[in-house]
Amino acid sequence: MKNNLLIIIFLLLSATTYSQNQDSINAIIDEAIKAFSWEIETSDKRTLMLTEVSFRRDNQDKDEYLSITVGKNKAEKRPEFISVIIPNNIVRSNGIFITFATTEISEAGEIQMELQKDNPKRINFATCNDEVCIARIYDGYVTDEKTNEKTDIFQKFLDFDRVLFLFIYPDKSHKSVYVPLGMFKDQYMSLP
Repeated sequence: MKNNLLIIIFLLLSATTYSQNQDSINAIIDEAIKAFSWEIETSDKRTLMLTEVSFRRDNQDKDEYLSITVGKNKAEKRPEFISVIIPNNIVRSNGIFITFATTEISEAGEIQMELQKDNPKRINFATCNDEVCIARIYDGYVTDEKTNEKTDIFQKFLDFDRVLFLFIYPDKSHKSVYVPLGMFKDQYMSLP
């Protein structure tokens, strides 16, 4: 439902950008991003933020889902973990790749997505079962297997407009799924 709303807004936006001024375009995009909110569940010690994005593989009729869960201990500012859950019909040994992007509006009113300058980071799956594979990012950091360098994924969730996940299927096709982060920033900062 949320994805359909975003698609409709972006289609309307692209059809009318030539007649809109820059402020109007930015306002429409802000509203579209805000429409993508996260569900929040709280307990005495922990808060969970959850979202689910539907996607469809090329030449497939069935929707699949990518889910993100952010677990935060109420006594800490940083998340305890970020989990990404996808269907298990992918190449499990590749894990999942994550990168980030910002959305820019050109002077001509075109929406442009600019990817971060860093290379995508690979996250191995912590577990896979008969239905899903789960990748976990502990404390919001991903450590590079070769260089042992840590990347602050959580800070990127706060700094960028979108997070993109890429995974590969056994037939060597791939899928890239993006999640808008506008509401994540606002909602996370207001958590207890």
